[in-house]
Amino acid sequence: MNPPVPPSPFWIKARITFAVIGLLVGLSVLFVFGVNFHNWNVALWGLLSGIAAGLALFIHIAYIKRCWENNPYPLKRWMLSGCFIQLAGVCGFVTYLTLAIVNKQGLIIEGPGYYLTCVWCFMTWKWGFYVFYFSRSYKRLYQQVYTILPKNDDETDYRYYT
Repeated sequence: MNPPVPPSPFWIKARITFAVIGLLVGLSVLFVFGVNFHNWNVALWGLLSGIAAGLALFIHIAYIKRCWENNPYPLKRWMLSGCFIQLAGVCGFVTYLTLAIVNKQGLIIEGPGYYLTCVWCFMTWKWGFYVFYFSRSYKRLYQQVYTILPKNDDETDYRYYT
């Protein structure tokens, strides 16, 4: 297995930009679909998607500030929260897709439109995946760089064990 490679400054900036855009779009969906179109299903899933994008943004900024340099283990909790966000997105997607099919609903923007809600459930799943993936990759990177244990069997000095 190849050792993890730290991301370049360009990719860090791209990840942060992507997360900021996701956060802003998620918050704007809350206001546009909630206030203007009264589609609260889409509005709340957009808010949840924006919150998950904000968590991804926090993970990137904390990596830049080297918050987990001494203790990368809180990233396990971020991985777990990413898994739960993904689970919520998948459950919501299946539920709203089923509701749209059972109710023979077309694409409705005003009121309870279920197909648009499926889109934002997918976006929530995507941001949950990014929270999981980036926290996992940063955890692996920190564990590779900041460990006191030998990295493989070739570096083990067996004379201390006999």
